[in-house]
Amino acid sequence: MSGPLAIVCDFDGTATVLDIGDEISRRFGGLEHFQQQKQMFARGELDTRGIIEGIYTHVLAPEEEIREFAAREARLRPGFVELVQAARDRGAPFYLASGGLRQYIEAILEANLPRALIEHIQIRANEGVFTPEGLRVRFPGDEASRLAGCAVCGSCKRVSIADARKAGATYVLGLGDGFADRCLVRFADRTFARKDSYLQKYCDEHRLPYTPFTEMYEAADVVRRHRNC
Repeated sequence: MSGPLAIVCDFDGTATVLDIGDEISRRFGGLEHFQQQKQMFARGELDTRGIIEGIYTHVLAPEEEIREFAAREARLRPGFVELVQAARDRGAPFYLASGGLRQYIEAILEANLPRALIEHIQIRANEGVFTPEGLRVRFPGDEASRLAGCAVCGSCKRVSIADARKAGATYVLGLGDGFADRCLVRFADRTFARKDSYLQKYCDEHRLPYTPFTEMYEAADVVRRHRNC
């Protein structure tokens, strides 16, 4: 049942300790190509959608191998399981909103969470299309992102925030760390930004309020104590 509180949480580098999408690109697509794509992004030659597509173009491994690698290498951030459990206990929708690929996100959740918690999570992510010519990316949320006013993410987190509000949420708690989480901090009611991340620096530069985090236990406690649930 939807309540007045909802959680919108980034995945790579937020729910997980490592950015698994980056790790997949390094391992299966080559470090040199990965670094080249990141440099192009830093110079402004690629937008968010472009870097998501670019880092995977040299990945030739089949889907099952990618899923196995992700499940083996990923470590969920301390407190993430407790955060999802708190949301489930309070009936608060939990949107896992990511620019990553649904396939490896599902593999990581299946390896680390009980079925009841997995079923409470609504995954909003891109799709990997595995071809002999390389891993391509499909953006199921692109149209909704553009309608919401974002033409660069391909899977903008403001869509999940808007959907949460349409479902009855009057208070949205966001958690993130990266460039694409700029929309998260501007549209959520409260944002947790990972310490020493791009998002924390962005918030500082633009004087946006946030709560820094390394572990997610405090966010879980905020969900438990939210009065209007």
